[in-house]
Amino acid sequence: MSYLKVDFYRLIRDKKVILVVLVMLAIAIIDPISVTRHFDQYPGSVKTIGLNPFQFWMLMNSVSWGNNLYHQIFWIMSVLLTGLIYHEDKNTSMYTYQIIRKSRIQYIVSKFVSTGVLSFAILFAALEINVVMTYTLFPDTTQMTEYYQHIIPQEGSFVYQAFLSNPMKEVQVYTFLNALAVTIFVIFSLCLSMLFHFKNRYVALLVPVIILYGITYIFDSFPPLFAYNIRMILQPMAVSAMTHIIEWENVFFVFGGWMVLNLVMISIILVKSRDRYE
Repeated sequence: MSYLKVDFYRLIRDKKVILVVLVMLAIAIIDPISVTRHFDQYPGSVKTIGLNPFQFWMLMNSVSWGNNLYHQIFWIMSVLLTGLIYHEDKNTSMYTYQIIRKSRIQYIVSKFVSTGVLSFAILFAALEINVVMTYTLFPDTTQMTEYYQHIIPQEGSFVYQAFLSNPMKEVQVYTFLNALAVTIFVIFSLCLSMLFHFKNRYVALLVPVIILYGITYIFDSFPPLFAYNIRMILQPMAVSAMTHIIEWENVFFVFGGWMVLNLVMISIILVKSRDRYE
């Protein structure tokens, strides 16, 4: 059996990955249902808030519990989706058993490919399920209240033209970017595990989370950096509320920067794995 098949099989059966799937599905399905319950209890708010689904998909609806939970677990999820498979291999005889079957390079590449593909698929599918649920429960896309006007992206922002063409295009842009971002940070977490070979599983879980939280804190602390803060870029409300306009140049620079960082770390890992037998 190839490395990829083994890695995919291990990941989809891993309890940490399954936990992320279950939490994301719960958010995707229950969050829009809970919004409908709000309107059942307070029917008068329909006139002021409206029932346009564009307002209530999880990534946009910043006041919902689903949105808050998603952002709270964002970094933790990026580590859990690695399954800590490499960490478990490295600290047992499984690592030696795996690499002698073919090669260390193939083993490492397989880890990155399987983890990245599965992470993207999980996040993209869960976010799309949320979009389908929301637009099914709130089918009236024509109602535009004053509240709706406040969430329209600013002119010049990277999703403004997509919104003008069709609000659903903006929804899909953010769905793709969020899934891609999680994938990038999953790869980042895996790179750290391969570079530093953490002996303790809790250290392997916490170190990437602490580093990512720390980087976000720096960007959150300096307003001139807001347009380059990936957590801001991933939130639809940011392009309507922020004074700093986020343009496509910012998006490409930030995502490109993280990808380059990952590629540099992957290159170091591959060079090290080729130079010596660990």
